[in-house]
Amino acid sequence: MMKKLIKDTLSLVVITIVAGLCLSFVHELTADTISAAEEEERAASYREVFPDAEDFKPLADFGFDGVDVPSDNGVTVEDALFAVDGSGNAIGCVISARSANGYGGAITLSLGVNSEGVITGMKVTSMSESPGFGSHCQDKDFQDQFKGLSGEISYTGSGKTQPNEIDMISGATFTTSAVTEAVNRALEAAEYLGMGGGGK
Repeated sequence: MMKKLIKDTLSLVVITIVAGLCLSFVHELTADTISAAEEEERAASYREVFPDAEDFKPLADFGFDGVDVPSDNGVTVEDALFAVDGSGNAIGCVISARSANGYGGAITLSLGVNSEGVITGMKVTSMSESPGFGSHCQDKDFQDQFKGLSGEISYTGSGKTQPNEIDMISGATFTTSAVTEAVNRALEAAEYLGMGGGGK
């Protein structure tokens, strides 16, 4: 009985070690591919939220060493680039912001902001929200509400009445709140970069 128990235990240990090594190997093989795909998706979202840009340039090209917007309650700026015209002049920026406060976890989005501080587009690039409820944050109708807005944005469940309001997703308050706070953090970053008269 004891010999069988020891044998079974050793077998489980060996299987666990082999499975762990296999998973590690697969992760190493796919990590670069996954990272490249995520980077390409983010770049595509930048073109989508700022269609008038000819290209996107690093902040360092314009004398910035980063975006000094502190994290607040799980809301962070993940990336920022200047949107440039055909002559290489900055005409706005694109910001990737992330809120950890969605109903199903983190929500990441890309936001385009022109030189006047007006939103040119918003796209949710990553989320794990409930199908049929919070997942509607990726619907075009919801995302398009942000176009043309500037300043701090709020949401309402009783019908938009203010210029800086959007209609929330029905039954998805947490999702709407997380998207809105990520957009507002991205707007702060854009203001830091000089969009709308701000700047460091």
